[in-house]
Amino acid sequence: MKKIFLFALLAFSSTAFAQTTEDEEKEGKCSSLLVLSKDETSTLSMHLAVGVNLATNVPADYKFAPFKSWDISWTVFEYGYTPKGASQTYSVGLGLTWRNYGLKDNYTMFVKNDQNNVELGTFDDDMESRYSRLRTWGISLPLLFTQRIGKNFSFSLGPVMNLNLFGRINTGYKIGDDKTSISTKNIGYRPFTVDVMGVFNIYGVGVYCKYSPMSVMKKDRGPQFKSVTVGLYL
Repeated sequence: MKKIFLFALLAFSSTAFAQTTEDEEKEGKCSSLLVLSKDETSTLSMHLAVGVNLATNVPADYKFAPFKSWDISWTVFEYGYTPKGASQTYSVGLGLTWRNYGLKDNYTMFVKNDQNNVELGTFDDDMESRYSRLRTWGISLPLLFTQRIGKNFSFSLGPVMNLNLFGRINTGYKIGDDKTSISTKNIGYRPFTVDVMGVFNIYGVGVYCKYSPMSVMKKDRGPQFKSVTVGLYL
């Protein structure tokens, strides 16, 4: 279901983005915005960011795999205000963010112990097709300052506030022909986090970097690690 939703969103974004870029180029402008409405000083737009999570400050026993760790952010609405004659835009958005942190090897997994704290466990030798991931999902509020440099370049910078509403451990394996999938709730993730995001936009396509200085898990509830995300921003 997640992949179907993402592909549908990408298809919709690509179609609308292509039309928007064509219209704006006629006005002598080029932007990465998927514009929903626009007037002389304000813009209502939609954005999609897909990136790879690179875990940092990781405890010694934990090894995360970048291409098993993804960050997908969909800014459903972003309001941007550009003063008349200015090249700066001030924006506020509202969206959804889904994050996934996957372990690198196939021998260790996330488990919740008797004290309801997350720690490392190990798979049995007879288990195959093994995976273990920590996932969070919530509402995001990006507050960005954008500086345009000519018609085709811009950069944005600002904080992203996250209200994390959902967190789980998803672990799966196969023994013979029998598949097992385990979903563990109440894992002690932080309900509120703040990120710092920068976006460099060239000819309507953005590359972004997002630093998460706050640990994913609450103190004493699980591994304390942070993350840097890099990816594409439309």
